[in-house]
Amino acid sequence: MAKAYTQEEFDDLMGKVAKVDFQVAEYLELAGREKWVRVYATVEPSTEYLYTVHAAGRCFIVNLDNKTCSCQMFQIDEIPCPHALTVIKKKNLATYDVAVDPLPDEREWKVPTYISEDTVLPPRYKRPPVRPKKKRDKPLVELLLGKKRHACSTCGWTGHNRRSCSNAPRRK
Repeated sequence: MAKAYTQEEFDDLMGKVAKVDFQVAEYLELAGREKWVRVYATVEPSTEYLYTVHAAGRCFIVNLDNKTCSCQMFQIDEIPCPHALTVIKKKNLATYDVAVDPLPDEREWKVPTYISEDTVLPPRYKRPPVRPKKKRDKPLVELLLGKKRHACSTCGWTGHNRRSCSNAPRRK
């Protein structure tokens, strides 16, 4: 009964259970069909992007990563089919939250004349094929002051650092 593929098959099996024991049938109804009956389970994830959708007694495989569905509507129309929308709604994805209206064939478009007669030209100049600079342009102040000399944090002398210091620690 739980593996029934159609509603008619499920109803027939459920009727047989009710004839044998009415309380068992009532208990199963209260448990919620979507939890244990294959026909009423709407979405089953097999992987992160691959889902199985049960609708009208049939099983459809939806792959959100490849944007495909076994009903072929998702691939052909390039907009989500009802099965893909079921998965998207179940996962709370807001990708298709706004209505997506399909466009008619390009020959049926009504383009204003000022747009259709407008010519789009390429840019006037190209960026030269030169590698970008690795060093930044320094301001005048940095150029005039020169390099800063770092001092050892242990002794305070310049020319070495704390790791290579052989002098006594400085007093505070």
